[in-house]
Amino acid sequence: MDSWASRQGLVSDVYKLFKNEKSDSEIAGIVSSFSFLDRDLDLLSVLLLSKEGYDSLSQGAMDTHLYLMHNARLKMVKHLLPPGDIILDLGGANAPLHHMGYNHDYSKIVLIDLPTEERHKDFQVVLQDTGGKVVLRYEDMTDLKGIESASVDLVWSGQSIEHVSPLQGKNMCREAFRVLKSGGHFCLDTPNGHISSVHAATVGNTFIHPDHKIEYTPDQLRGLLVETGFQIAEEWGICEMPMTKRTGVFSYDDFLLGGAITKNINDAYIQFFNCVKP
Repeated sequence: MDSWASRQGLVSDVYKLFKNEKSDSEIAGIVSSFSFLDRDLDLLSVLLLSKEGYDSLSQGAMDTHLYLMHNARLKMVKHLLPPGDIILDLGGANAPLHHMGYNHDYSKIVLIDLPTEERHKDFQVVLQDTGGKVVLRYEDMTDLKGIESASVDLVWSGQSIEHVSPLQGKNMCREAFRVLKSGGHFCLDTPNGHISSVHAATVGNTFIHPDHKIEYTPDQLRGLLVETGFQIAEEWGICEMPMTKRTGVFSYDDFLLGGAITKNINDAYIQFFNCVKP
């Protein structure tokens, strides 16, 4: 069992998160009541899943939903992306693949994105080219003329295809197909238009971000990928939104209720496809 002092500190921190600070004697009483639990992690789970814990986190879900989505995407990158030795990261300046917990060794990542000043103000992150295994190229990700055909093992497009027009998106997919080796993978994630349109409508918008040019439904994106020549190896939903889908009204509670990764792609906030070039 973890130490008594550790447990008291944990419980105190959890109730501060709930905005309900407890006295030392109250904390001691709570720790004693859960003495049958062997690990701090088990105690943490019980507290967070209590009514007070759920109510507190639910009230903060609106403020923390971007964090919760980012956390779900980190799990996606770690667990769903296949290995690749030579990798293209398309449009990844704001969240580079090598900063998101990619779980495989690689020889080289070429990160392709527009120059900083040409990106939307929300995405003007400046990256330093370290000269190591990650190479920055400030180019148009929909025109990969500087990349040789059949030279890449994995093309990754993380939350980027929605920032270009449908025609440019089609070009991007075609270019990904061209530069991949036979058997190589094209993986991408992007908002699911079924859910994102409901979210955007809460503030009278069509898309969830002003820089988005399209927010594909899974059927639309799947059709584009198959039309390009890819075979769909896997498809997943990221951040399942059960209440939103059931009621048609956007619910921030879904970021707590739904699974971080689900096979239910149509009801998730984000869609993920893993495609293979035959």
